[in-house]
Amino acid sequence: MQQREELELLRWRISFIGYVIVAALLVLTVGFWNHQIVQSTYYEQRAEQNRVREIPLLAPRGRIYDRFHRVIADNRPSYNIILIRENSPHTVEQTVAMLSPGVNIPVTDLLDRINRRRREPKFRPIVLKEDVSVADIAYVKAHRYELPEISVEYQPRRRYLGNGLAAHALGYVGEVTDVELTTPEYLDYKAGDLVGKSGLEREYNQVLRGRDGFKRVIVSSLGREMGKLQEEPYVPGNDLYTTIDLDLQRAAEDIIGDRTGAAVALDPRTGEILAMVSKPSFDPNLFATRISVADWSGLLKDPRKPLTNRVIQNHFSPGSVFKVFMASAGLEAGTLDPLQTIYCPGHATFYGHTFACDKKDGHGTIGLHNAIVNSCNVYFYNVGKELGIDRISHFATMMGLGRRTGVDLPNEDGGLIPSAEWKQRVYKTAWYAGETISVAIGQGYVTVTPMQAAWAMGGLASGGRLRQPHLVDPEAIKKLGFPANDLRAEEYPIHESTVDLVTKAMWGVVNEAGTGFRAKIDGFDVAGKTGTAQVVSKQAKLKGQEYKDNAWFVGFAPYRNPEIVVAAFIENGGWGGEAAAPVAHAIMETYYKKKTGQFTDQITTIAQK
Repeated sequence: MQQREELELLRWRISFIGYVIVAALLVLTVGFWNHQIVQSTYYEQRAEQNRVREIPLLAPRGRIYDRFHRVIADNRPSYNIILIRENSPHTVEQTVAMLSPGVNIPVTDLLDRINRRRREPKFRPIVLKEDVSVADIAYVKAHRYELPEISVEYQPRRRYLGNGLAAHALGYVGEVTDVELTTPEYLDYKAGDLVGKSGLEREYNQVLRGRDGFKRVIVSSLGREMGKLQEEPYVPGNDLYTTIDLDLQRAAEDIIGDRTGAAVALDPRTGEILAMVSKPSFDPNLFATRISVADWSGLLKDPRKPLTNRVIQNHFSPGSVFKVFMASAGLEAGTLDPLQTIYCPGHATFYGHTFACDKKDGHGTIGLHNAIVNSCNVYFYNVGKELGIDRISHFATMMGLGRRTGVDLPNEDGGLIPSAEWKQRVYKTAWYAGETISVAIGQGYVTVTPMQAAWAMGGLASGGRLRQPHLVDPEAIKKLGFPANDLRAEEYPIHESTVDLVTKAMWGVVNEAGTGFRAKIDGFDVAGKTGTAQVVSKQAKLKGQEYKDNAWFVGFAPYRNPEIVVAAFIENGGWGGEAAAPVAHAIMETYYKKKTGQFTDQITTIAQK
């Protein structure tokens, strides 16, 4: 009996073991089937990732040239140290601890760069150090076995002509921000990409930007490249040909020097910008790599605001430059008789308030021509009184002031030409007739940008023809396959006699011992108008450089059928004839010498400067 029970127990145990084995085999079979059949694609991808790495091939931005095809901005070779976290044998903390002493970047800085990109896919490279030295590259190469997740990546780096030449026109590049990545314009960008931040780099970013390529390579477990599977080459960005003449640009920058101010030169026949200067300037090469905290802070805290393009982004009282537009408005409205004279004793009283002339002893009996030549305030007080603010506003706006010119640069300021309606809307109060007297000589509420001043003056001297200022021909952009708006051409009605009277007087400003005689060029009929605009009321009696008058000169040549118009502005420069007229002289003299074959100091290469 006992023996039978033991046999039954043995059979049960054998059966149980058999069932267990069968069950285990079934589990293994199902597992193998699941891994090899159901999830085969997933594990193939994992295996592929373990042995294949995709290396980005970064496209260079297009070059920027001046009108004579001289390079203003190009690219230079550069290398970055990058981290690829995927399949790294180390934690991020271990990696940066080993890398930090070799590349001279604190651990905290490296971790900060990584943490800003931590949510991105691990296969995407993170730049840890830009524009590295030969020593940095040697360190990474020497430690490639210990740090297979660290490598060196080639990246073309932006290079600009030295000393900030044409910096505000060109602009600069920088990394796309998290905020920008959320906007439609940057949907096809990724963190770390370089984009234009200001100037032409910003305005034509899509044109200048290339298309990155990639290279898929086989790598060992240590990250060593063993072979190449596929390569898609990058497509470089399109080159940009501007209207700038580097010789005129350099002449303008040199003459302004370290002073705060701006200058712009246009061809009034086409709207082409020949030179654009804003001072103080900055070196856009600082932004080609990640700008240092110290450099960025210095630019932001500088009270002279070097990043601001004063040509288009700041507006100022035009002072006596406005008088030529007042004269034109008076002649066109019929309120000004060109043969009428007035007596200037050095001051005049309107609406119970006494307004001074720039010449304390007065100009005596004076007519329109000499009032422009010698810049008589009293004469134009009367012109303004007869016109009234609304007619002043109408004609000034028609002639191109108080509105954007449409220049192909971002963030253009519109300036301001006041009117009774404007004051009521903005200040909820009526316009006072006495305010018109100040506006008549370019003071009070009226403000313009240097670009507007040049554009409007060129239009007036050309008989009412306004051509949209531009740095790049939109037809060239269209040929590259990008959308571009046609250049705007305007013509406003103005009598030929008005243009003749005003431009002849402006010729006298320069050539008849007027206030702008420092702009005179032998052989080149320069005409223009000086302006000296108050920063604070004379009654305040404040002293110091920051309270000195702003200096203007806006002129053109030749005075009949002008080819070039220049607006020069020196902030707190004092008299326009002393501070600003020589700036215009230097630019137009360079233009004239080039035109007549007398100029020999041409910029030839990017390295020369």
